[in-house]
Amino acid sequence: MVEQATEHIADTLKGIVNQNGPKYLTDEPYLVYTELIESGDADKKTAAALLHCLVNGVIEDTKCDDAELLSGVIRRECSLNKRMADRLSRILVTLCSGENKKEWKDKDREGLKQFLKEDFACTWQGFAVWDEGNGTVDCHYEATIVLAPTDAISEDKELAQCLKKNPFMTKDAIHGLFAKRLKDYLDYEFEEYCTEDDYYQPVVEDFGDNLEYNLAKWCNDNGFEFVSFEGAGDDGEYEPKFRKGWY
Repeated sequence: MVEQATEHIADTLKGIVNQNGPKYLTDEPYLVYTELIESGDADKKTAAALLHCLVNGVIEDTKCDDAELLSGVIRRECSLNKRMADRLSRILVTLCSGENKKEWKDKDREGLKQFLKEDFACTWQGFAVWDEGNGTVDCHYEATIVLAPTDAISEDKELAQCLKKNPFMTKDAIHGLFAKRLKDYLDYEFEEYCTEDDYYQPVVEDFGDNLEYNLAKWCNDNGFEFVSFEGAGDDGEYEPKFRKGWY
């Protein structure tokens, strides 16, 4: 039963590492503890002892390939009894097996490699309100955008920080990072386009020329190449404001 429980805990820890990267164990030890408790695979004493072990940096200081040696380190560094230290050492040795280490080495930046191989496609929906004082117009623009990522993306500071924290960051997560950045950029540009002139209603259908320019500029600043876009704009009817004293 003890050995089976040890394997379950090691498997749960492996799942945590697979999702968040190896550094997650030492960067977020309390979250690891919480996930272990919620999984039901670890009793509170073992989970708490493991938390203490992670906080003390035992994994960072030890190769975790010798259970007896590791148990001694845990007893010395964490002041745990031999029974608990032996149990934790078996868990960590199982977690840090050669097979798992190879799997993690193969996964390192695999999401980035996959992201670079495919076109970056997303849909953007812009909205702004033109207000000339006596009335407003709702402005809409929707576009399907296709860009091509380049190797320059590897030098992106925000992405580099994310990959440093979690080298197993998935292709979809990287896509989400750049999709949000592009959306925020286009939202701003569309707002500026629609509200630039207080006296002349914007021609929303003509935003496509600006959009192509803006996409080319964004690509140049973010490590992409412009491929194509299809878009269309429309505006609602002019809506007058009703003020006090109007009858």
